[in-house]
Amino acid sequence: MNIRAMATRAVVTTSAVAAAVMLAGTQSASASVDDSFAVATTGGKCGQVNFVDYGPGAPGGGNNDDYAVIHDYCSDGKGVRAYAWVDGKYLGAKNNTSGLKGNPVVWDPFGNVKSGSSVGLKVCLFNTSNTLSNCASYTKTRVDG
Repeated sequence: MNIRAMATRAVVTTSAVAAAVMLAGTQSASASVDDSFAVATTGGKCGQVNFVDYGPGAPGGGNNDDYAVIHDYCSDGKGVRAYAWVDGKYLGAKNNTSGLKGNPVVWDPFGNVKSGSSVGLKVCLFNTSNTLSNCASYTKTRVDG
C-alpha cells in the first residue's frame, strides 16, 4: 500500500470514529428519563405534591433540577403539607396555605438527586389545629440523575 492510500484510509477511519463519538453523545442525551411523579391526598385529591425532575422552578429563578411543587386544589379551609426524603433521610416539610385561589408552592429540599437514589414524598391535609388527614405517600427510585 502506498503513502497516498494509507493517508486516505487514516482520514476515512478518523472521520468514522469522530462521527460515531458524536452520534453516541447525541443518543445519550435523548435517552434521559423523566423521573417526575405526583402524590395526591386521599378522599377527593384536594392536595398534591409533584416531584419535578427538571422544570421551570420558582418564578424568576430559571430552570431547576429536582424540586417539589405543592398544590391546594380545594377551597375547604385546610392547608396542604408535603414531606420529603431521599434514601430514607428526612429532608423536612413545607406547607401550602394559599388555598384554591393561591399559587402553588415551589420547594427545593433535594439538591441534586443521583441516579439510583430513592425519592419519597408524603402529602397531607391539615386544619387550624394542625391535625393531619387524608395522607398519602409514594417513593420512587431515580433512573437517571
